[in-house]
Formats: sequence, C-alpha cells, structure tokens
Amino acid sequence: MHNQDLDTQLRQITESERFYLNNPGKISPKYKNINKKNVNGQQVYRFEHPRVSQTEIEISKDSRFTSVPLHTHTNVNMNYIYSGSCTYVVDGKEITLNQNDVCIFDTDVIRSKKTIGENDIVINISLSNSFFSNYFLSRLTQQNILAGFILTAISATRQHDNYLIFNTQNSQKIRELFIFTMEEYGSDNLYSRELIDSYLSIIFIELLRIFHANKNKQTIQLSTDKTGEIISIISYIEKNYLTCSLTTLAEKFNYHPKYLSHLIKEKTGKSFKEIQLLQRMKVAATYLTNSAYPIHEIAEKVGFYNKNSFYEKFREHFGMTPKLYRDSNHHG
Repeated sequence: MHNQDLDTQLRQITESERFYLNNPGKISPKYKNINKKNVNGQQVYRFEHPRVSQTEIEISKDSRFTSVPLHTHTNVNMNYIYSGSCTYVVDGKEITLNQNDVCIFDTDVIRSKKTIGENDIVINISLSNSFFSNYFLSRLTQQNILAGFILTAISATRQHDNYLIFNTQNSQKIRELFIFTMEEYGSDNLYSRELIDSYLSIIFIELLRIFHANKNKQTIQLSTDKTGEIISIISYIEKNYLTCSLTTLAEKFNYHPKYLSHLIKEKTGKSFKEIQLLQRMKVAATYLTNSAYPIHEIAEKVGFYNKNSFYEKFREHFGMTPKLYRDSNHHG
C-alpha cells in the first residue's frame, strides 16, 4: 500500500461515521453493549479489546463526527493524530493534540473526547499489557534510566492512571514511522508482525529523543506532579553526571538531600549514586563503540581517575572488560 492509498482509505466514510453524520449528537446503539462502571458517582464506559490478548496489537481509526463520553480501556492505549487535531478531557483538564502528536493512556485513565471533524484522523493502537511491559521495557530500559522510569510509570504503577503526552512539533519522522506501521498492519506480507514490532519500538525511541531535546520538558505530562518532577531530576542527573552531587541536586530542586535520596530510591528503585554510575557506564560504552580514545582516557572522561575502579565497575555492569566490549561492538 502506498501513502496516498492509505490516506484515501483513512478518509473514507465508515459505516459508523455515516451513522453519526445522519444522527448528529446521538451516540451509537453499540454503546448499549458496552459495560459501564461507577467511578466516584460517574458512569464510565469500559472499552474492551478481547482480540488484543491474542494478537497483542490492534490498530484502528477513531470514528469522526462524534464525541466519546467518559471511558477507560482494558489495555494500554496509544493515540496518534494523523491529521487535524483532537481534544481529550482528563481530570477536568482539556488536552489538545495536533497533527503528529502522540498520547499514551494507561488502563485506568478516565477521559472523554470532544467531537472530531472530517479532517481529524485519530489512529488508535491498543497494546496488550504484557506486550507493552515485556517488549518495550526490556528493549528500552537496559541502558536508559529515564526511559525505564517513564515507561514503567505508565505500565507498572498500582493505580494505572498515568498518561503521557508527546507534542512532537509536527515531526515528519514520527509521521513516516506511523505510516509504515499502519501499512504493514493492513498487509499480510511475510514478517509484517516483526516489522510492526520494530517500528513501534523505534517510535518509542524517537519519542524519548523528542523528550530529551525539549529543554522545557513540555512534551510529557503525567497524572502525578511528583512523577513529572522525578523525570526532570533523572534527566538532570543524566546530563550533569560528571559534576552533580546529591547536595547540588537537592539545592537545584529545593529538597533536603536525605528526602531527595529517599524519593529517588522510592520512585526509581535505584539510588542517586546508582543512576549516576549507570550514566557513566552508558557514556563509556558509547566512547568504546564509536571512538578510538585509549581506555584510560575514556575512564577519565566519565569521571574515573582510578583505572582499576573503572575496570571493576565496567565488568560488573557489562559482564566483560572494556577492551572486550570495544572489540565486540566497535564501529569505527
């Protein structure tokens, strides 16, 4: 399928959309068959995706010309704005996403959606909870504390009420990746599923890059302020791993050092020193892979002035010596 074919297909009027065009303001009769639950005195629809437990991924287009009342989903839900815009209401707060923006809702996020028009194409990707946790967390968190924390925040919290908003500044790379994903989903080509898995993984990596590139950190919003602040703290540690200490970090974020130490450990499962060390190891590995610097210089560049200490920590982290790591991964 070519991009133009996909665009034409997405803009076709579906049976559901025809109902809404012919019955302005009415909700579909299908809502009669959707289970509801009472949350704080409000009736909330619970959208179920039974096929996702088998297929792990389900991609569909949201119906236009209608709003969606308060609801949750039984699976982690990612929405991509292919065209136009879409406004969600979460906890009484309006969140408007524009073309190429992305949002990810955990299973217990109660939200409604305002009416979308003809040019507002919203792509809905339902991911099985096990797929989201096992596939993405295992791929993205091995070397990146920040990525791990962000993704764990939405997939492993007890309440499951976190959500992420990525304002991509109309990223064309994000657009291409979603188009590739949708084209593969609509085909029965060999290895389509493997390609879809890979595209989704790359999409998450690109979203994390967008997060890193945005100094004001406006690209991610979570339902708990403390969680959002921890993301800023971890990001600061990763950028200033050579110079920051727990004391200077506490001063910057207006916390007592002891309280901040406890907060970081509670929210990430790792201490300040562990996060700092992981970042040093990550940067060292990048130097070993992509540069010709001698190993003792790399050790100094990442803050180790005792070569034996560097070798010991590196072996603990990677299970091999720096030289063996370089020989196994060197790109230049």
